[in-house]
Amino acid sequence: MGNAESHAGSGNDNQKNHWHGSNPEVAPSMRSPPKGRQLQKRSSSHLDEPVINKVTERGEADVILFSPPSNGREGHEGDGNSKLRYAVSEMQGWRSHMEDAHVLNPNLASNSQQAMLIKDHHLFAVFDGHGGSFASKFCGKHLVSTLTAQKDWQAYLTLSSEGYKSSDSVKGLKFLKSALTSTFLELDTKLIEAQRKIRLDQLSQLENLVYSVGGDLAHPIFLKGTQEHEKIMNFDRQYPSLLPPGINLERSGSTGVVVLITPSHIICANAGDSRAILSKKNKVLPLSFDHKPSNDVELTRVEKDGGFVRNGRVDGDLAVSRSFGDFGYKFGNATESGRTSSEAKDHRVTVHPDILVYAREPSNDEFLVLACDGIWDRLSNKQCSDLVHSLVYCEGETDVGLICEEMIDTALELDSRDNMTFCIVMFPCVKMGCQRTKSSSLKGVMKRRLDRENAWGLKSTPAKRAQERVQERRNKQRQALTKAHQTKLKVASDSSSKERRPKNIHRY
Repeated sequence: MGNAESHAGSGNDNQKNHWHGSNPEVAPSMRSPPKGRQLQKRSSSHLDEPVINKVTERGEADVILFSPPSNGREGHEGDGNSKLRYAVSEMQGWRSHMEDAHVLNPNLASNSQQAMLIKDHHLFAVFDGHGGSFASKFCGKHLVSTLTAQKDWQAYLTLSSEGYKSSDSVKGLKFLKSALTSTFLELDTKLIEAQRKIRLDQLSQLENLVYSVGGDLAHPIFLKGTQEHEKIMNFDRQYPSLLPPGINLERSGSTGVVVLITPSHIICANAGDSRAILSKKNKVLPLSFDHKPSNDVELTRVEKDGGFVRNGRVDGDLAVSRSFGDFGYKFGNATESGRTSSEAKDHRVTVHPDILVYAREPSNDEFLVLACDGIWDRLSNKQCSDLVHSLVYCEGETDVGLICEEMIDTALELDSRDNMTFCIVMFPCVKMGCQRTKSSSLKGVMKRRLDRENAWGLKSTPAKRAQERVQERRNKQRQALTKAHQTKLKVASDSSSKERRPKNIHRY
């Protein structure tokens, strides 16, 4: 997530880069010096060429569609044999590391009784990390366990034991919205504890290195209770001056968009600028709105908390105003003079989600999309919906996984420079495979790929074309710089010639 990446002091770029030292409780003299492992240096966030290998997952599930009551009539169950088709594809792209994570229709029940109550509930999520992959991976791993442990989720299950109508009740929706909000907040609490443990490991590794070269083991950053140590453990954005330059401590963050589908409603919780949309017949609806610092609501909260927005970034640094992690904007500066509230929802960067709810319309619901900003930076809601429509209805594509891959290739062709994750959920309303084509002919995404080969050449791909465009831009920049330099030299030369030229002496 390039736009949300912190400029200064960003965290590790990959979970494998964490420094795992020895037990910090062991006396320094008893520790062994590190064997062959070096502290990771900060590297460029972009590659010279994109990594285009895609990881694609597919699945399907039976759904029971509950039509909500209308015109005084009671709701009723729909076709129990309908299928929900879904897929997700992700690609590292130009980024030096893959920092996205996703959750694809996991099991939400802990026992057979719960499974019967929520067998027709489906969960999807996309987490777009920045400053490292730890935050996004952590949120993806712990989302379901955190959600299902919420009191309001348990209350919803109790309500659901009365029948499917509970998911359509006002009380049922209230429980689900509250459970999702609490999940975001609790995930953030769990994340800070996990990141603090990593920081302890990193400091321990650093202390081992200091020990191995005979350095000062009484360094304040290693001593609990010192101001320098507390700054590190509280994610202060200003690293202690005694910390060696170039040390990259864990401080990653992540946006998150989560969609819960019930038989009667679609509920979306969002923090950040990952986004979800719902396509219905003849229209596309936003399931979320991006949390950008310059938005009025976000700007007001940032400034009220003592911060500022410059160049579209919180404190001139972070390009999203809501996220998991990024604790330097939350707990790390809690004592600064500008802070007016200790409530998480009022922090300049908060994880408190916005939640939108739409009633299901089985005859009109076509598909929903969840994706990171690497997609939305290049495609609008309508453009995304129109392209999926074209692939399914006009070109006869039947593989939802290939649709995800084509959307990523399209964003890459439009010069997206970020990690990309694209998830699509196709509702039973869409009858895939109805497009009539000759049995021997290609269709959909495979036909598009063949057409690209014919138009660009066998060895050309969206990635190679993107590389060529980057090289063209670089060449133009070099030419412009060379021209400017030559012009500067010419001006300097002309000025020098004028100074050396003898002055005309006029006699009167």
